Amino acid sequence: MNNTDSTNAMSAMSAAADDLISESAPLPLPLDLLPVEALPLQALPDALRPWVIDVSERMQCPPDFVAVPMLVGAAALVARRLAVCPQGLTDWQESPNLWALVVGRPGMMKSPAMSAALAPIERLEARSAEQFNADAKGHADALRLHKMRTDAADKLARQKLAKDPHAEIGNAFDGLEEPPAPTRPRLLVNDLTYEAMGQIMTENPDGLLCVRDEMRGLLTILQREDTADARAFYLQSWSGGRYTFDRITRGTLTVPSVRLSLVGCIQPGPLASFIRGASVGGSMDDGMMQRFLVCWPDQPGDWRNVDRLPDNAAKRAAFDVFERLHRLQAADLGAEQPVDRNGDPEGVPFLRFAPDALELFQEWRTGLEKRLRLPDIDAATEGALSKFRKHVPALALTLHAINGHAGPVSRRAMVQALALADYFESHARRAYASGVRPVVAAAKALMRKVQAGALPAMFSARDVHQRGWSGLTDRDVVGAALDLLVAHRHLMEVDAGQVVKIGRPRTVYVVNPELMR
Repeated sequence: MNNTDSTNAMSAMSAAADDLISESAPLPLPLDLLPVEALPLQALPDALRPWVIDVSERMQCPPDFVAVPMLVGAAALVARRLAVCPQGLTDWQESPNLWALVVGRPGMMKSPAMSAALAPIERLEARSAEQFNADAKGHADALRLHKMRTDAADKLARQKLAKDPHAEIGNAFDGLEEPPAPTRPRLLVNDLTYEAMGQIMTENPDGLLCVRDEMRGLLTILQREDTADARAFYLQSWSGGRYTFDRITRGTLTVPSVRLSLVGCIQPGPLASFIRGASVGGSMDDGMMQRFLVCWPDQPGDWRNVDRLPDNAAKRAAFDVFERLHRLQAADLGAEQPVDRNGDPEGVPFLRFAPDALELFQEWRTGLEKRLRLPDIDAATEGALSKFRKHVPALALTLHAINGHAGPVSRRAMVQALALADYFESHARRAYASGVRPVVAAAKALMRKVQAGALPAMFSARDVHQRGWSGLTDRDVVGAALDLLVAHRHLMEVDAGQVVKIGRPRTVYVVNPELMR
């Protein structure tokens, strides 16, 4: 084709595209991120709110990064002693062990804020370790004494037998049982295999809190095919129930009721990838991601330098809450103890809702069930919202215990829990919409290149991804971004071969003239 033919072909394609889109006004592109609710500070317990505000102000980070890990830590302590029955009569029971993801870009102070939030439970863990070390030393001393006593008894028995081979020595070792080794009480674990966690849980059957500074590592491991057993363990550890490990080297270990609380940080990009995997047919389409509460606040506003002493009164109040929850006894709260058919205690003691709290919960749940049955809800979001059947009762029980109340879960605790549920739902919707976030970002980046003149009036997908532009190198992402721009009338898709009747079919894109004015 000579230059004149090429020019004529371009003119023909341009005219054809203009005819198609001249009356099609461009539609706004989706937001990069859905809006979310701000943390409802008034829904936080009075004893924790001042410390949350103090830490977030001094660190210049969203208060969400402090409040959410703190709530998960408190709930983990409550889950060691109590469960909640969300209905008035049935045996439906939920444990308040919660999972949460703290989402933010690097440098947003996620990890330091989470560390400050969990400092009270870290102190409890350190104190338990100190006590265990002291007990272990005492046990070593007791073992040495036991050995001396058994050696002496053995010597005496030998002397008797030397004098009389038929002497009675059956009681020679009475009262000389080996002292049992102490068990280290654990509240907190970090990076360990699920088998090691199971071992710790058999020794600490009331439950554990697992803290991961970077949750991406754990989720990456759990999505591998060779870690299916570990994934199954984690799934059940959120739901609760008996779990048995059968291993050749360690024999059989049984945890009567696995209760794992889990909290950690993650960046938006990896989270979006895991969310896509949690979609129907994805590699993580088993409900694991949907078990997490998501905390994904907006970027904080202007930074300012805050250099002052911590609010020690607020800190003491928060630490006192964790101390009280650690000493919590179900009987002190008037919890009901389940029994087996013989009348013996079985399972975790539980509380029910007070009548006015139950009424609020039933009203909220009715609305939730209706929303879950709407035809336009995607499966991944539906799965996440369905887990709020546990989240809301768990939050209400935790807040009730933090507030220091006994008896049925109060209306006040339910009001607080429902305010937090609205907050967490908005963040869940942001997270589950983030699966398309790279596509939206690529579409906007592409249009910026178009409007800057970096692409010709007509271009192909190859023209885009071969330029090496940031965010526009992946063929699949570029293809999806072009489809999005066509659907929103920013571009028109044209078959060059059909328009000018030359060459093989080739798809090119033409910019809506409205966007260039």
